[in-house]
Amino acid sequence: MDWVLDLDIKSFFDTLSQDLLLRAVKKHAPEQWIVLYIERWLKAPVQEEDGRLVPRESGTPQGGVASPLLANLFLHYALDRWLARITLRCHLRDTPNDVIAHCRTGRRKPRN
Repeated sequence: MDWVLDLDIKSFFDTLSQDLLLRAVKKHAPEQWIVLYIERWLKAPVQEEDGRLVPRESGTPQGGVASPLLANLFLHYALDRWLARITLRCHLRDTPNDVIAHCRTGRRKPRN
């Protein structure tokens, strides 16, 4: 592989769209209770050191046990499919906020 694309997605866990993530979860989760628990977990407020509750409207908890799995599901739709459309023969090695794509070419696929 002659080309490497190295990405580090800034503030990924804090800023990913909960609505888009829940759409992906609904597509893959066969039981409604799974969706319900994930939605509650994503939207649970954050408690500050002074006891104040801050609503969470985007992102997934960093360090949360399910966050890497949910982030990878999100990236499957947001990144993997996009790269498949624009590049030729790329192989991804990714963690939720860091991506390395090994590609055979730096050229985009020709448009049909």
